[in-house]
Amino acid sequence: MSLHTFLIASPMEQFEIYPIISLNLVLNNVIFYFIIASTISILLATAHRGEIVATWWGILTESLYRTVLKTVEDYIGTKSAVYFPLLYTVFHIILFSNLLGLTPYSTTATAELVITLSLSFTLIIGAVLLGSFTHGSLLFAAFLPSGTPLALIPAMVLLEAIATLTKVLSLGLRLGINMTVGHILAKTIIGFIYAAYLDGTSLLILVLPVFLLALFLALEVLICYIQAYIFVFIVCLAIKDFS
Repeated sequence: MSLHTFLIASPMEQFEIYPIISLNLVLNNVIFYFIIASTISILLATAHRGEIVATWWGILTESLYRTVLKTVEDYIGTKSAVYFPLLYTVFHIILFSNLLGLTPYSTTATAELVITLSLSFTLIIGAVLLGSFTHGSLLFAAFLPSGTPLALIPAMVLLEAIATLTKVLSLGLRLGINMTVGHILAKTIIGFIYAAYLDGTSLLILVLPVFLLALFLALEVLICYIQAYIFVFIVCLAIKDFS
């Protein structure tokens, strides 16, 4: 049995949940990295205040701010100012939770379906409840396509309600599955390269795999951003439909 059998862990190891602090309240690694992502989001929003000369940190903050602001304004409309702080915060927490998963010896909070489904359920069902408080029984119009025959109204309302529940599930599952699959593939590729290195493969031969790995990791960074944006985008559509 070769040496790397003992040294290379399973790609699924990064998703194991274990306690870090266990007093009256247990703090596991997933919650710990989720807190770190939230802290980075706060620092990103406040670090460049009062600066006259633009810095890369300030440019990054403004770019993310304008991206989320334009999305919220375009798809929610006149009520965007009410929802923007919440969606801006959600976008940053998801983005930095995704990115933290790419750092060595860390875990990805957004790869846990309990977190992603909780976020999607809270936001979309919250939009539905808010719409019910605002519009009352008129909210059922959102579940009824125009021109529906009278006899089909109950069935169509039921189907649209099921479609909304499906949207909640797909929103949470999409984020969690994308983060899980991408990170597993990245760690698997790294494991193969490391195993080849331990078996004495020439560094010259490993240049190409390492280069391809770097391209893949750059793609993973882009996917982290895209998944955070898609999450906020779909929530914006739900708010537009029901509020």
